Amino acid sequence: MTIIKKYNSLYIIILLLLYMSTLVSYFQIHPKVIYVIVFALYALIFLIYKNSIERTNKWIFFAIVALIPSTIVGIYMEWSYIDISADIARYLAPFLGFSVGILLLKRLKYHRIIYLLYGLLALQVISYYYSVASKASHIFQGAPIIEYAKHGLEAQSLYFLIAYFLLKNKLVFGVNKVLLIGYAIGYIVNPILIMSKARLIAVLLLFVLIFIFHSKFKERVLLSAFALLITGATLLYSGDGVFSRFQSTIELVETDNYFADASTSVRVAEIINVTNMLYDKSPYSLFFGFGAGALYYDNYAKIKGGIHQGNFRADGGIHDIFTMPFAYIFRYGFLGFFLMYSFAIYYYRRILYNQVDKRQDAIAASLKLFIIISIIADLFVPVHMYGNFQFGFFIAMGVVLQNKLNDQYNSLKNSVANS
Repeated sequence: MTIIKKYNSLYIIILLLLYMSTLVSYFQIHPKVIYVIVFALYALIFLIYKNSIERTNKWIFFAIVALIPSTIVGIYMEWSYIDISADIARYLAPFLGFSVGILLLKRLKYHRIIYLLYGLLALQVISYYYSVASKASHIFQGAPIIEYAKHGLEAQSLYFLIAYFLLKNKLVFGVNKVLLIGYAIGYIVNPILIMSKARLIAVLLLFVLIFIFHSKFKERVLLSAFALLITGATLLYSGDGVFSRFQSTIELVETDNYFADASTSVRVAEIINVTNMLYDKSPYSLFFGFGAGALYYDNYAKIKGGIHQGNFRADGGIHDIFTMPFAYIFRYGFLGFFLMYSFAIYYYRRILYNQVDKRQDAIAASLKLFIIISIIADLFVPVHMYGNFQFGFFIAMGVVLQNKLNDQYNSLKNSVANS
């Protein structure tokens, strides 16, 4: 009974960590307050969990070391303490998520982590079909099928990948198979429904990666046929839709008209301004950036639109940076930039296929592609890796599963050798 209670309590803690943002959002709390609550919960678990400080992994230690000069520079530059705190928290988030993931998941047995992951997938699928019903309700009330940034389907890259590889490895059957196929289709069509360039690029990139690295000839034919079907249906029924936004980008390149595609123009202007500010204060700015909380100013390329007014500060400076590599370098210097990418690449290489357990292979393939797509997606909107606790937590899940499976294999191998 004590063991059951221990596992149940761990499950509850993990579910709260991974779904706290969703749960709290129902109470219409400000997103910044939600983020503070989630960060405090992760930090509290990390600090009070038995022997967590003594067993602190090297990555969060390095992250804190990397933040010291960034914090000192931010205070010296007299940036807002709120912005400084926000940038410190966002840098720590993936490392903190990873550390807490290791602390919690290593206390579960291999098969219980698998059950936990299936449970998370089930909750995500339920959320997805609720969003489908909500979308259908809006359409029946007269809303258009395709709406820019409105009434999208709740489908995420990681769970799409898990669904795809479970289906590919023939690990689900019956109703579950049908539900996962529906989820996969929803993930693919969602960028078209909400006219999202960034999400469509992510979907296309995943198709390419799966096509190249995880497909046999028959599967490549099916993927190609499905891609052509979706593209054809989109062109036939969506009118301009999401493709009009790509046409606007082409028009921007051809005419240099800022307002042809304001969302792209603001990103270009952002890169120009950030790069020139770094150059003006080089070489020290390359090592330490402009510090946590840093603002950039449109002295080199004017910001004429495409960004929410809430991103501007009283002196005209802009805090949020859309292109993640520039955000890291500008706030934390190349020191912080290389540490974050080293973390992602290191564990991308540590998560391995074993070709023995199909479930493990499905999870490993999903997590490896999840790391790639998170890095790429943050080039457009930095929320997938930067400042994301779950990014680190799911990497921890992959690492713990890998280690526990290796231990099981070695234990079985030794028992056979000694028999």
